[in-house]
Amino acid sequence: MTASSSLTLGRRYSLEVIRAVRNGLLLDGGSLGDVLLPSREAGDLQPGDSVLVTLYNDGQGSTMASVKAPKVQRGEVASLGVVSTSKLGAFLDWGMPKDLLLPFAEQTGPLRPGGRALVIVTTDREGRLLASAKLDRFMKDTCNEFQQGDEVSLIAARETDLGWKMVVNNRYWGMIARKELRAPLKHGQRVTGYVQRLREDGKLSLSLNAPGAAKSDALSEQILAALEQAGGELPLGDKSAPDAIFDAFRCSKNAFKQAIGGLYKARKIVIEKDRIRLA
Repeated sequence: MTASSSLTLGRRYSLEVIRAVRNGLLLDGGSLGDVLLPSREAGDLQPGDSVLVTLYNDGQGSTMASVKAPKVQRGEVASLGVVSTSKLGAFLDWGMPKDLLLPFAEQTGPLRPGGRALVIVTTDREGRLLASAKLDRFMKDTCNEFQQGDEVSLIAARETDLGWKMVVNNRYWGMIARKELRAPLKHGQRVTGYVQRLREDGKLSLSLNAPGAAKSDALSEQILAALEQAGGELPLGDKSAPDAIFDAFRCSKNAFKQAIGGLYKARKIVIEKDRIRLA
């Protein structure tokens, strides 16, 4: 069993089966006590076996286990679908047997079934799992954890006149300037990004473009994919207008020329006056 001091609701652990009971299997939850894995999920497990489970609360506040992997774990941010609403708040689908409550006090606007909410999974004062859409309480505005060029996980949280405010690694706020976007982002979209600049005030400037050689390789792959999708030929070349290149690949003309030059040297494409084609 994972060290009992680290066990917390809303996360996944490998726990040992203690014994079988009428309605399932009891697992060793350490300081949380015995945890029930219901019969419908017990399979062929026997006492002494270990099983990977997610810990959660049932409707009566008891700790339960499920072999299902949640869409988001405690301490993580995700866009979740609204299943239903009640006098308590909205219930969200997080991939577990019991839907996740987003109380009215933790909402930032009205929600309806079929809609979505960008939330973090957390707990209330009694330790019960819930969701919160008030991300400002959980995200830090400044950070000294990263270096320029570091790869980070991003979630699009809020569009502004300058670009998009992003959740960085579930812990920080960062900003992507509009000019850095290769394509429009959607609220709640998860993307891989990079630390573009460490500002003097400690805030993060972000980019979706990989630095250096990695950026060139990614653009080359993007060009090859576009060529294959277009039947092997694109009406773009080293004489094309910068705007046309940017509209197609969200990159500068110089970066485009470097990428197609590398593909030409690798004998993957042929460069003509006003177009490129697969070799």
